Amino acid sequence: MKKNNSIKNSKDKKVFNIPILGSIFTAIAASICCIGPVVLAVIGVGGAGIFSKFEIVRPYFIVFTLILIGLGFYLTYRKKEVLCENGTCKIKKANKWNKISLWSATVLVIFLLAFPYLKLSSQNQINQPIKSEVVEVIIPVQGMTCSGCEYNVEKAVNKLDGIIQVKADHKKGKTYVKFEKGKVSIDKIVNAINKTGYKATKPS
Repeated sequence: MKKNNSIKNSKDKKVFNIPILGSIFTAIAASICCIGPVVLAVIGVGGAGIFSKFEIVRPYFIVFTLILIGLGFYLTYRKKEVLCENGTCKIKKANKWNKISLWSATVLVIFLLAFPYLKLSSQNQINQPIKSEVVEVIIPVQGMTCSGCEYNVEKAVNKLDGIIQVKADHKKGKTYVKFEKGKVSIDKIVNAINKTGYKATKPS
C-alpha cells in the first residue's frame, strides 16, 4: 500500500511540475523580445535587433502562460480524492511546498510578463563641464518594440565620448541625442545604433 502511494505521489509531483516549469518557460519566451536586448546590452554584445522578430508571437505565449499557471493552481487547490486506511478516511490536503513553488512561479511569471512595460534607464552622467558647442539631433530608429530595446540603444550611444544625453522612444521610432560638437559625430552615433541590430538612419 505504501509503495503504491509513493508511486502515486511521484506521478502527482511530475504532473504538477509540468505547468509550473512550462509557465516559466513560456513567460520567458513571451518577453524575450525585451529581455534579450537588455541581456545583450549588459554583456556588451550586439545583434539585439533580432529579438524584435519575436514581438509578433508574444500574445500567443502570454495565453499559453496563463493557461499553464491556471492549470498549476487547479492541480494544487482542486479537491483531492479521499484516502482510506484502516477504515479511517481523510481528505488529502495540498502539499505546502507545492503551494510555495506555485506562488513563487506565479510571482516570477508576473514579473517576466510585465518586464516589457518596465521603464529602464541608461542615462549618462556628465561629471565634467561642457566646453564645446552642444548639438541636439533626432535619429530615426527602426526595430525597437519595448523599453528593453530603448535601453540597448541608449547604452550603445552612451558609450561614445561626448554624449550628454540620449533618450530612445520605441513608440515613435526615434532616438533623441544631445552631444558635444567635435567630440562625436552623427555618423558615429548612427553607426553605434546599427551595431546593436536596430536600423538607424542619418537625419536629413
